[in-house]
Amino acid sequence: MELAPIDEMSLRHLFSSNYAWELLHISYLGPVLNAAGGIDSSPDCIVIDARESPHTTKRCEFKYDPLGAQAFAENGRFDIAIVWALPQGLSRQQLTSQLLAQNGCAEVIVLSENAGFAALAPYDSQTSSRVTHTGLVTDLAMDRPLHSVFALCVAAELYPDHFNMDSMTALLAKRFPEFAALQPRGRAGAIAGWTQTKPALLARMHGAYYRWTGKVDAVLAASELRQLLTTNFRGSPPVKADLAEVR
Repeated sequence: MELAPIDEMSLRHLFSSNYAWELLHISYLGPVLNAAGGIDSSPDCIVIDARESPHTTKRCEFKYDPLGAQAFAENGRFDIAIVWALPQGLSRQQLTSQLLAQNGCAEVIVLSENAGFAALAPYDSQTSSRVTHTGLVTDLAMDRPLHSVFALCVAAELYPDHFNMDSMTALLAKRFPEFAALQPRGRAGAIAGWTQTKPALLARMHGAYYRWTGKVDAVLAASELRQLLTTNFRGSPPVKADLAEVR
């Protein structure tokens, strides 16, 4: 499970993860070498750009939240800048134009502008202390259909609020044709089946209302499920409108 970075080091670790590879199709190759075979101090590394065939190698520089092109002034020539976020008032296009003139850099990738990265849970003292079931939710969800995992993600996002089963089935039927084709019992089972897992991830509250149990931290589980939906299922995580629709 990946969490949002808080500095340049954690940004580099996130970039080197399988999750980042699935989203970017760019991977770390090694440090930049000079003509004598020694390691150059700048830029940060060489990456493999696999977005097109044939693959190419490019010089890459990382910055967590640069204020502008001046943050790259001492980094020499490079092809790609990878940053987490930009300050208000500075667009990716503006920074790219500045870096092209200053460093020969033709591309700036702002990870927080990518929905897959923006969905990551924050890394803070509370989050880090609650990482007690890493991978458990993923293991339970791997063999479930996309619509069932989507529903579970909605429940984790809503916690501590509950959701209405009828509203959830209506949302899934609208979103997923394969769910709409199920018989009523199959529809309910695709959602209520999460009450039978070990540990149980959903619980019936009253009537048609269900809720995330809290046996696994909801914030971390939601982040884990968003990552799973994005990479393994090649789907889209729920948005705020989806949450409002099932309350």
